[in-house]
Amino acid sequence: MDAETTRNLIATGLLLAIVIGVRWIAVNYVRRQDWASPQIGRRWIVQIRNAAFLLIAMGLVFIWAAELRTAAISLVALGAAFVLATKELIMCVSGALVRTSSRSFTIGDRIEVGSVRGVVIDHTLLATTLLEVGAAHARTGRTITIPNSAFLNTAVINETLGHDYLLHAFTVTVSKADWRTAEEDLLAAARAASSSYLDEAREQMERRAKLHSLDLPAVDPIVVVESKGAADVALTVRFPTPVGRKGELEQEIMRTWLGHGQ
Repeated sequence: MDAETTRNLIATGLLLAIVIGVRWIAVNYVRRQDWASPQIGRRWIVQIRNAAFLLIAMGLVFIWAAELRTAAISLVALGAAFVLATKELIMCVSGALVRTSSRSFTIGDRIEVGSVRGVVIDHTLLATTLLEVGAAHARTGRTITIPNSAFLNTAVINETLGHDYLLHAFTVTVSKADWRTAEEDLLAAARAASSSYLDEAREQMERRAKLHSLDLPAVDPIVVVESKGAADVALTVRFPTPVGRKGELEQEIMRTWLGHGQ
């Protein structure tokens, strides 16, 4: 034990002895007095006790100030180290809370997070597992584990949240000489592919628009034309599709369009 600690212990002992002694003397003095009401005497005793406690607390802080400062710095450093060491875990738990509070998706939903797309098959406090959906919206058979911290700064696109139909779009590039024919063929293929469920899709989207006080989007298949330089034109086909079949129907439209040229 160093000299500083010894001095502090002696000062602490003296402080306690003096304050407790003075408190004992004061309480006994109050008890010997003939007060007009017993409540007055009890009130003085309580005040003396509280004053003694306050003096002891202030004295201890003054005596041990250096040690308390060192301990506080150590606690702050320890807390900072703990936060740095567990930063990712804290962010993952926070992301799970964001996911739960926003109800952005659940098991079975198809979502897109950044460049990753898949069907949610599991989610825990730290991570979410997807069954990957790749090119042409076909499942690859691979699983992808996403840390929940990604939900704090990356938008989550839910393709299946509570809806049976959605609007899907894909783009093809053709030469300027052929764009009118390609537009007509793509539009005809999209209409043929969606004809069996078009009315049902329109009804559902009308209900959705009324529910959220939105304008009803164009539900019928359309083709948007965009110039891609001096020689090419980009044709974007948009059409309604049942959730989970957009890849299949996109392939059907593409094959029908490509078959017109043969």
